[in-house]
Amino acid sequence: MHDRRSFYRNNPVVKFSKGEVIFLIDEVPRCLYSIKSGVVEESSITANGGRELISFEIIGDIFPKCWAFAKTSKTLFEYTAFTDCELYMISQDDFLSQISFNIDFTKKMLDRSVSAYLGTSLKIDALERSHADQKLIHTFRYLSLLYGAGRSNGLIRIEVPLTQQDLAELTGLTRETTNMELARLRRDDVIISYQKYYTVNMIKLNEKINKTYEPDRSLSLLRKKINNTNPPDRRRQKRV
Repeated sequence: MHDRRSFYRNNPVVKFSKGEVIFLIDEVPRCLYSIKSGVVEESSITANGGRELISFEIIGDIFPKCWAFAKTSKTLFEYTAFTDCELYMISQDDFLSQISFNIDFTKKMLDRSVSAYLGTSLKIDALERSHADQKLIHTFRYLSLLYGAGRSNGLIRIEVPLTQQDLAELTGLTRETTNMELARLRRDDVIISYQKYYTVNMIKLNEKINKTYEPDRSLSLLRKKINNTNPPDRRRQKRV
């Protein structure tokens, strides 16, 4: 992270308030951003004009990734400030130069990309579950892996503020069903929530998954993380 921060700090910073649109779908970016503080939402737009939540970008992440790595000429998704954000503005040429000539920077970018890939795979796994309780349990598993900060005793705090509606959108469940399943997880001491931030007891979550759904699957990836805890233009419009 040190090499990335050193590079990013040489670039100007721009601020976006919660709800402001940063990039629209099919926009040609003038620069890429790295997140200094805050959370950015990546989403797509449905046929009826609604927003479909895909994922989040957090501190240290860059976006839009496909454009940053010169894989597309335009953005594939819409990016909105999920919280108040401070973003480093970085030229594509400078970023690609760092990737080409700074091996430590490249290794750290690769590490984050692999984590994002694993998180996406676990999200797909969660969505494939046929029952509501399974969907939510596995969703907390991938949120903990991708956006979690380790604490003592196997606890991981998800560093993205999530409402029940956000979790419903991530799982494809109704808000009522999500609320009911969250109450069960709280009762079983699998999760604790405070002001939209969830802390997950990964030991109990792993035990619940192993015992109830997948007794033969090893969740060493998450256990390792615990052990290593040291349409119209909507730009600048607020989300409703």
